[in-house]
Amino acid sequence: MGSEASVGLFSRRRKARDPQEDPNSESAVEELAPEESEEEAGERVGPFDEADHPERGDLLDAGSLWIPAVKGATIQFSVDRRRDVVLGVVYVKAQTAVQLQVFAAPKSANIWDDVRSEMISSIASQGGSSREAKGEYGTEIRAQMPANGKRSANPVRYLGIDGPRWLLRVTVTGRGAVDDKAASSLIHEVLDRTVVSRGQTPHPPREILPLHVPRTKKDDGPTADDGRPRLSLPQRGPEITEIR
Repeated sequence: MGSEASVGLFSRRRKARDPQEDPNSESAVEELAPEESEEEAGERVGPFDEADHPERGDLLDAGSLWIPAVKGATIQFSVDRRRDVVLGVVYVKAQTAVQLQVFAAPKSANIWDDVRSEMISSIASQGGSSREAKGEYGTEIRAQMPANGKRSANPVRYLGIDGPRWLLRVTVTGRGAVDDKAASSLIHEVLDRTVVSRGQTPHPPREILPLHVPRTKKDDGPTADDGRPRLSLPQRGPEITEIR
C-alpha cells in the first residue's frame, strides 16, 4: 500500500500557458492543493503518490517506483555491484539521460531545501561548481562535475520533488543538462506517469528506497540490450546523508 489517504491529491496538474510563457517558469506547473476538486484540477500529471494512483496498470514495477515505458528511450539501472543494490532508474533518449532516485522523508517536513544545500557543499568538495536555478519543478541545481582523469567538466542538473514521506531526485546529464527543451521533453515523458510506491516499511529519513529491475520478457524493448549507444552518468555525484 502507499502513503496514507489523508495526503491524497499529491499529483501535479498541467496548467494551460501562453505560447510566449517561459516553459521553465514556476507558473508552468504547480502542485494541487488538497482541497481542489477533480474539475478544478484539470489534467493531473506526475509524479504521483501511490495513494492517488493505486492501480499500476501498464507501468513497470521497479519496486519503490512504478515507471512508464517511453517510446524511443532505453531504460537502464544504476547498480552498486559490491552491495548488489539498484540505486536508480535511468532513461536515455536523444543524447539525454534522466536518472530517478527516491529517498525516504519524514511525515512532517519536506527535505529538498536542506538536501539541496548539502549537495551544493558536496559538489564543491569534489572540485565541481554549481548554482541554483528556478525550473518547472521548483529550485534545482545546475552543476559542473569534474570528469575523472580529465580536465574538463560534465554539466549536470539535479531536480528534487518532495512528496508524502519521500523525495524524488532527478539527475539530468548529456544534452538535456544544457538544452532545457530537450530535458523538459524527456522529463515530462517520464515523470508525468511515474508513481512513487513508498509503502509503510519504516526507513530513516534520506535512506534510498529499494528498487529492483522489472521482470520483463526479452523482447520488451525498453529494457532490452538493443545495442544503442549509452550515456554514462558521473561515476560519483553529490551525496545525500542519511539521518538515523
